[in-house]
Amino acid sequence: MNRQYRYKKLILATAAALMVLAACRKSGDGFLDKTDTGTLDREKTFADSALTMQFLNGLYRNLAFTWFLDNGLYGGGMWNYSDATDDSEIRWSGATAQTAQAYNSATFAGVADFARMRSDHWNVPYSCIRRANIFLDNIDKGPLSPERKTLAKAEARFLRAYYYFHLVRTHGGVPLLGDVVFGLEDDFAIPRNTFEECVEYVVKEMDEVAGILPPEQNGGEYGRPTRGAALAVKAKILLLAASPLFNDGNVGTTDKQKPLTGYAAPGNRWKRAADAFKAVMDMNQYELVVDDTQPGYGFYSMFIQRKTKEHIFQIMQGNTRNLENYLLPSTRGGQAYSYPTQQLVDAFPMANGKGINEAGSGYDANNPYAGRDPRFYYSILHNGANWLLKSSNKKEPIWLYLFAPQDGLSTTSSSTRTGYLWRKMLDENAGGDFGVTPSHCLPAIRYAEILLGYAEAVNEASGPSAEVYAAVEAIRRRAGLNPYQLPAGLGKDAMREAIHAERRVELAYEEGHRFFDLLRWKEFHVKAQGDMYGMRITKTGNAYAYERFVFEKRTFSNPQMYFMPIPQVEINKLSILVQNPGW
Repeated sequence: MNRQYRYKKLILATAAALMVLAACRKSGDGFLDKTDTGTLDREKTFADSALTMQFLNGLYRNLAFTWFLDNGLYGGGMWNYSDATDDSEIRWSGATAQTAQAYNSATFAGVADFARMRSDHWNVPYSCIRRANIFLDNIDKGPLSPERKTLAKAEARFLRAYYYFHLVRTHGGVPLLGDVVFGLEDDFAIPRNTFEECVEYVVKEMDEVAGILPPEQNGGEYGRPTRGAALAVKAKILLLAASPLFNDGNVGTTDKQKPLTGYAAPGNRWKRAADAFKAVMDMNQYELVVDDTQPGYGFYSMFIQRKTKEHIFQIMQGNTRNLENYLLPSTRGGQAYSYPTQQLVDAFPMANGKGINEAGSGYDANNPYAGRDPRFYYSILHNGANWLLKSSNKKEPIWLYLFAPQDGLSTTSSSTRTGYLWRKMLDENAGGDFGVTPSHCLPAIRYAEILLGYAEAVNEASGPSAEVYAAVEAIRRRAGLNPYQLPAGLGKDAMREAIHAERRVELAYEEGHRFFDLLRWKEFHVKAQGDMYGMRITKTGNAYAYERFVFEKRTFSNPQMYFMPIPQVEINKLSILVQNPGW
């Protein structure tokens, strides 16, 4: 049996057991779960057009899992993977990112919730990949029109490749299942594919479905993948593949691990990533949402609209206040699950575009929230920030100073541990249990990310060209910075710092960006290790004093924590599966 055929014959031993059970637990007791567990006849399912499309729709159910909202949507020890970085801290049961999530201390194998969640980042994608294969294996037997079948197949292939993309960025090279659905009688003893093979698989799949998917989805079809979404995922995985983590040649600790955690030989792969991002830009299908009602308002309004020209691929959500409920403080009907750090707050520049420590910025340590980047006010709730209050139906200040009633800085889990709360993506006319009911969607890919990815890839490939400046400055201009221009004549290293800084504030708390950026840049052990800071604000009369303080000290195991481990239960069953370094 040749290697390629064996890859197509692959399914893990848990495909019929653990994977399916994970999918059932995640998705509920719906039609799709019954199909996968064999309680609903496959022949009947694919003989019915409506049931066939329901089966396809089921592939979307776990997309929010890949957006890293584990705790809020499923329960599991971490609200957002940002909470394992230098950007934020978790409330979860009153514990800390260091102990409850235990990501940074590399001990999460022994923490029940996190161990389950770690395993789910292997099991859930594979359960969805198996569903896609079942769909592709059966759709031609049904009554759908040829045109609808063609589109449906492209959707299923997109989603399958998207789940592989998730697996690759968490684990490196993983087994590729191919197109065939297998039963328990089949041979599962197949090794992991190399990192390079997995990257090329996702690229090939996205290239092919991009030629089939429509440029835009409308009406009830909005939220399904488009041509631009396929090209954008291709660009994202090529940016990942070009990054230092996969090209330094020193991540793997054994010869067997090295091709699984990066390329066999170092190389400059940035140009290929830049071209992929440019292909999305050249579609002329997307643009930044700009609203000059007030500085940076487009940045806010984009998140509370269900459909915009900036969204390229979005994970649709029902009409709920779930984000408001999980992130707002108790005075606004929320549970305050996550808290931004002082490091993130300091990363936001002033409204004039200068960093807070830069000469001429105008930053005042005694009035630290005045004159900041407008995105700061749309991302972070700070002491005195206004939000709708149910009792008065007016926007009134949220008090986060030390021991302020209900919401103030405290060591308990019911209020902020850093002096801040999240505001990003929340509708200002809603509380956790009152006000409007927003129609949220989770922006898995938006045009701002494309511009930043393009700028990074071009700068790394050939230096800070005019195109690099234009891409970054478009985002700074929409943000409401004045002036929005970067300093002229930046070198490659200085431009890299500017792009990294821009990614941090523009994409904060979204889709695990900071988490994966620090990993792929090989900066996690530097930036997300050590003292984590908050702001202790004390009130005397009507005056406030501000003091940075250490709320936690984090450690990081290098290189162990740069890749999630293959679940040990899989290693025990399939000894041919090579474990990731350090596990």
